[in-house]
Amino acid sequence: MAKSSCRWRSVSHIVTVAVLTLTAPLMLSNSTAAQGRAAQQGGAAGQGRGGRGGAPAAGPSDKDTRPYNKRDFNGMWTHNPGAFGLPACPECAEQNPIRIPGYGYFGDVPPRTPEGEQKLQLTKHGRGFEPDSEEAKKIPNLDPAYKRAGLPAYSNDPEARCEMMGLARSIVMGGPDSDMEMVHSQANDRITHNFEWYSEHRDIWLDGRSLPKPGDLLPRVNGYSVGRWDGDTLVVTSTGFDDRQWVDMYGFPISESAVLVERWERPSPNRLRVQLTLTDPVNYTRPWTSTVKTWTLVPKEKTAVGGWGGLFEHRCIPSDEAHFNEFRDHAAGLNK
Repeated sequence: MAKSSCRWRSVSHIVTVAVLTLTAPLMLSNSTAAQGRAAQQGGAAGQGRGGRGGAPAAGPSDKDTRPYNKRDFNGMWTHNPGAFGLPACPECAEQNPIRIPGYGYFGDVPPRTPEGEQKLQLTKHGRGFEPDSEEAKKIPNLDPAYKRAGLPAYSNDPEARCEMMGLARSIVMGGPDSDMEMVHSQANDRITHNFEWYSEHRDIWLDGRSLPKPGDLLPRVNGYSVGRWDGDTLVVTSTGFDDRQWVDMYGFPISESAVLVERWERPSPNRLRVQLTLTDPVNYTRPWTSTVKTWTLVPKEKTAVGGWGGLFEHRCIPSDEAHFNEFRDHAAGLNK
């Protein structure tokens, strides 16, 4: 069965262009207020490249009682099981108690250092709540970073320019393009982690190599990752990040000195989950732990399109994105 929500991506730009052309006057006003209302109600705002909103799960939904190997992460995993005709997974929705439009790292956001705050203020994005909106006023203790939403046309998001996602952002991404794949090597010396959006990948090395200290090697978009087993939990530590990336779509910065620790578990046959902790003294005054992110295992036969299964190649093509942005900017009143 094809993944119904995104297998037609080859025509998505045509559809989007048509919609933008017809609705340009509406887009001259910021739509994030409507996103906020839907998100607070557990609606679908923030889907696509946005979030995976929904009410927090009451408990595990996987009722499969078959024996399985808790250290086997092989396979394709999704936040959106309904797209494959699979049973619902409430815990695969974002578990942040406050419904914020878009996808994010979330958790207990630490105070930023002066440098971190300065870097944050230089970023512009189109998700979250509008400044001084009624939705934002209803959540007075929400970190101000989530109250800076503007029109996407004014954003300087590196994703929107086809520049980079980054490791943390690829992991916490929600929406129908957020599927991923884990592949254990035959030598059992690494796990290759593939992300559908941007067709990104990284290797988690299990061969005992030492992790480079920040600054030892040239920074990379996804950094350098090594893993070790703590019981049945895979603990992955990564360093060496390119500091032009964002932690998530709200513009949170990350430095070359950052250390990201992921704790991966397979709590049941059809679930995979992770919780991340970011330590970045350049930008934040204490370590930052994310909300728990959960995926559903997708059987291989459910991924097949014309007999060909697996992740789709969802690359960000600069020329395609530039064409889309022409209509986006026109709808926002730019480039007239």
